[in-house]
Amino acid sequence: MIKNILLLQILTGLLLLFIGCELFEKDEETFDYPTITKIKINKIPDTDDNGYAWDEFSPPDVYCVLTDSQDNIYYTSGIQQDVSNSELPIVFKPEKLEIKDSERELFIQVYDEDLTGEDLMGTVGPFSAQMIMDDSSNVHTMENYTWTLEVSVTLKW
Repeated sequence: MIKNILLLQILTGLLLLFIGCELFEKDEETFDYPTITKIKINKIPDTDDNGYAWDEFSPPDVYCVLTDSQDNIYYTSGIQQDVSNSELPIVFKPEKLEIKDSERELFIQVYDEDLTGEDLMGTVGPFSAQMIMDDSSNVHTMENYTWTLEVSVTLKW
């Protein structure tokens, strides 16, 4: 009798564990078009092209813009305040950034936002959604060697 109760408790526990796992499994998100889900700034130049600090009294305030070769803007991130290289990488997660033309050449421009405007820290690209999909990887990393800028793009499709 005690063996039957113990066996019943074990089976009930396993059943609850199985059901619990099923309830908490997250469905894989699906997309109608290739979608950029993450832009990660891995490395930024320490100084501008003249050798000066980006900001006089603090580290740069970094944001990025995704454009095409005709300067159409697809995405502008929020501003990450006072970013030093020791705080990198910084990650921007665009919402529903679908790339409907997967062959279109895209660029990511990284800026330091200032009171009087912004300073271009560098540009990476060109890349396309199709190029990333053809590579069978969903993460593509690009570097701008002149200004030591490195950016990764995560694409889901």
